[in-house]
Amino acid sequence: MPADRDEVVAWAAEVRAERARLSERLAGGDLDLSTCLATAPDAPWSATTILTVLESLPGARKVDTRRALEQLGVDPGTAVGELDDATRRAVERTFPLGVRPVGDLPPATAVLVVSGPGGVGKGTIVRRLLELEPAVWASRSWTTRDPRPGEDPDAYHFASRVDFEAHVADGGFLEWVEFLDYLQGSPLPTPPPGSDVLFEIDVAGAAVVRERYPHATLVFVDTPDAATQEARLRGRGDDEDRIRQRLEHSATERAAAADLGALVVVNDELEVAVREVRAILDGARAEARARAGAPASGS
Repeated sequence: MPADRDEVVAWAAEVRAERARLSERLAGGDLDLSTCLATAPDAPWSATTILTVLESLPGARKVDTRRALEQLGVDPGTAVGELDDATRRAVERTFPLGVRPVGDLPPATAVLVVSGPGGVGKGTIVRRLLELEPAVWASRSWTTRDPRPGEDPDAYHFASRVDFEAHVADGGFLEWVEFLDYLQGSPLPTPPPGSDVLFEIDVAGAAVVRERYPHATLVFVDTPDAATQEARLRGRGDDEDRIRQRLEHSATERAAAADLGALVVVNDELEVAVREVRAILDGARAEARARAGAPASGS
């Protein structure tokens, strides 16, 4: 009936008007995100989507907002009045993104990604590099596996599967993967000002970092031959099944690294390999500083 159509039209107009009022209040700072979400179930804007709310915040960027929601596992079409407490808290921790997207880095930051098959010695190279390069901040990966015998307890953040999965739900990882029988991931980087960033991760993670930071420099560490890799795996205490899995997976990792255009460093002599990686880092720094118009310092 016409009256029904008129009511629907009037209702739709009021919804649009309320959405516009909400956007103006958020953009102008009259309403903050926490208050908006906390009152949403009983507020006139309860049916407004979380994407609309977040895109109304000062300095919001649509691409970065959608990417952050994807990292959090939140459907952008969800009404703010329907968000559960855990999701609301995760959104509040992540937003507003402001002028810098979530997980972004200053333009002059060099990003170095070191990957390679198990047993090639990439961890040893990274530790030596960090001793020589105090201006490099290393992302400390999370893992659910147990520490290996003699492994530095600070090499990883050793977490339970429950804690790891909760961090995934909170959008706390740049990338994560289930590898063999454990979970491992890189948290969003939070380097101190003036630091370059280093990730020590697998090749799949390197691909994600390259996607997030297109200018990242990828380094693939390898051994001179399979026999050397096998000997190193045995030397660090891996069991026979793990050694076999590592060796079989190595060919796939090498092919993936080649597809990504990673620079290969063969770890035959440790100090030689460290010098090579350090030289690559110097080149990455120079390129980053040049892009940002900053002095090429940091070594």
